[in-house]
Amino acid sequence: MKKLFAISIAIIFASVSFGQKIDESQVPDVVVKTFKARFTTASSAKWEKEDSTYSVEFLMEDANTEADFTAKGEWLNTEWEIPAEYAPQDIKDYITKNYSGYKIKEMSVTEYPVDGKLYVVEINKKKDCQALYFTLKNEFKKAVKLCCVKGKCEAPKTFTPPDTK
Repeated sequence: MKKLFAISIAIIFASVSFGQKIDESQVPDVVVKTFKARFTTASSAKWEKEDSTYSVEFLMEDANTEADFTAKGEWLNTEWEIPAEYAPQDIKDYITKNYSGYKIKEMSVTEYPVDGKLYVVEINKKKDCQALYFTLKNEFKKAVKLCCVKGKCEAPKTFTPPDTK
C-alpha cells in the first residue's frame, strides 16, 4: 500500500507540474486500448507523458477526470477533482482540529487499484504542504508530506509515504 500511494502521488503531481503534452498517436496502442476499454464514455481526451507514465485528462459524464497508466497499459489511478467548498464537513472539521491554520488547496476523489476510492485533500500553511487521505466515509487514513514549490504542492522526487499499519 505504501508503494501504491507513493507512485500515485508522484504521478499525479509530476504529471500536472512537469508532464509533456503529446498527441494520442504518440501514446502506445496498449495504453490507448486500456483507456478506451475502461472509460467507454470519455470525450475530449488530452494526453501527457512524464517519464514512462501516460496521463490523460478527459470528460466523463460532464466531469473533469484524469487517469494514469504505465507504458505497458496498466491502470494506476483515476482522479476526479472536487471544488474545496464541497469538502465533506467531517473532513473540514478534522483539518480545523488537527491542522490549525492550514487551507485546502485541492481536493479529489482518487481511485486506486488496491485501495479503491479515497478522498485526497492537499492542504498547505505557508511553505508546508501535505496530502491527507480519507475514506469515502470521511475516516482519516494518513498524511503525506509534500514539497511546496512556488506556492504549489508537489510530490518530492524521492517520495516515500509513511507506513500506514
